[in-house]
Amino acid sequence: MLRTVTGLVDAESAGRILAHEHILAGFIEDGKLTREDYDEEEVVSAIAPLLLEVKEAGCGTMVDCAPEYLGRDPYLLRRLSELTGVHLVTNTGLYKKPYLPAFADEMSERELARMWTREALYGIGDSGVYPGFIKIALNNGAMIDETQQKMLRAAMRTSLETGLPIQCHTIGPEIAMHAYEIMNDAHFDMSRFIWIHAQTFQDDDLYRRLTDAGAWISIDSIRMEKYREHVELLARLQEIGVGERVLLSQDTGWYNVGQPNGGAILPYHPLFAAFIPAAAADGLNAQWLERCVTEHAFSAMSLRG
Repeated sequence: MLRTVTGLVDAESAGRILAHEHILAGFIEDGKLTREDYDEEEVVSAIAPLLLEVKEAGCGTMVDCAPEYLGRDPYLLRRLSELTGVHLVTNTGLYKKPYLPAFADEMSERELARMWTREALYGIGDSGVYPGFIKIALNNGAMIDETQQKMLRAAMRTSLETGLPIQCHTIGPEIAMHAYEIMNDAHFDMSRFIWIHAQTFQDDDLYRRLTDAGAWISIDSIRMEKYREHVELLARLQEIGVGERVLLSQDTGWYNVGQPNGGAILPYHPLFAAFIPAAAADGLNAQWLERCVTEHAFSAMSLRG
């Protein structure tokens, strides 16, 4: 089952799934973003039409990947879901420096895990909304720093306690490999793990190693202006035998806190209305593309036992 902001849904109800998108984000350093920094009515007016548009394009569920202190708002997400009929999924977890609150450095792995587990078991504050996954991020570079190693281990611990899958913002093969080694040494079940921004890896051996361990790889920057690049990458993923662990999304939207009217908000529907039909006509397997946004996404995002 998939846990949305309005409750659990099965695969049929979830339908097509955008596994990595954003409703709202505020890049305010040191974890100081609050709900007072934006006008909820303005956000609803900007985002609701885009959700109705993607629903019309055949999408039933969208995963909102903004963690706490970067724009997670369970009240807003539930309101938008009830208004539009699109299932929305939110998270527990934290992002990365410089958008972390001070306690991220101060708390231990166990304390972070307890905080995230509490949200998973009892809901986010008094919202009545439960997270459907754990969102973390790793800074760019060759090695994961001490704070983010702690967050990765806390996310693993929380996943085992709650059954929530993990989505991890990961840029570049070195960071992906380091995280893989940490999880492998811990004997963590990597079928619970989604590598966000896997298009930045471009390493066939690493793709095979991650997927052989059970992990999911999310190709989530799909834009029509980079159509050829994405089609070639997806064809390559099938050729090297990792296609059944692939998710597709756009990492788009979003209402940008601090910009007039939320800034230039991109629509959510082009993956379904433009990219998938064009890619199928261009030779990619249409049934496989459909599985990437249905069966694969539902399996990756479902609660574990």
